[in-house]
Amino acid sequence: MSLGAMQPYLFPYLGYFQLMNCVQTYVFCGNLQYIKRGWVNRNRVFTDFKKNETGYFTFSVARDDYRKNINQRYYSSLKKDCDKLRNILFQNYKRAPYFEEAYCVIDKALQFQNENVAYFNMNACYLIAQYLGITSNITCTDIIEDEEFRNRFCELDYEQRVIFLCDYFGEDYYINAIGGMSLYHRNIFADRNKMLGFIKMEDISYRQYSSKHISNLSIIDVMMHNHAEDVKRLLGKYQII
Repeated sequence: MSLGAMQPYLFPYLGYFQLMNCVQTYVFCGNLQYIKRGWVNRNRVFTDFKKNETGYFTFSVARDDYRKNINQRYYSSLKKDCDKLRNILFQNYKRAPYFEEAYCVIDKALQFQNENVAYFNMNACYLIAQYLGITSNITCTDIIEDEEFRNRFCELDYEQRVIFLCDYFGEDYYINAIGGMSLYHRNIFADRNKMLGFIKMEDISYRQYSSKHISNLSIIDVMMHNHAEDVKRLLGKYQII
């Protein structure tokens, strides 16, 4: 049985949902430090479809102690940023073949009024997972009330932390995004009777406005240009190495 864990990102790319879909247990980790200029509060979509240009949409996070975790940070202009994203989508995706279906899901996520960064992002990801038929056991470290768990989780380094998560949820196979290959070591996992794998997304292309496919945009772009059943098939286009 396998486990995957990630920080809660804002409308992340397809590979994020591939990981969520391929494991039995998926854990959002909101109690990790918030990092500026990462993917927690921004992502990429088409911002000028006539010129085939993409750009970032960013949700503003209130200034606070940089040491605070994601679940201790708050969006400072949530309504304004949600309306701005709505405008971007209407201006650049209205002609996309599956705009109506996809926008319904995205708009529901944007109506969530909790300004907590972790909770807003997790809710959005969960709604998209439902739309895509992802059946993994999706949970988060934030709801675990066990004080011993909380203390232990926070004091461990990144590698021992995910091994601890596997032990806690009773899983023996940890799967990480491919970008973590330099961070995790199979021998250390083997010493704890755990297997380690990395998910690598295959080359994926689908019809966009651009004559040349632009990869790794937000899941929003994938949903706008593909029927839900086709996105489900794209979820399976990966390798575990």
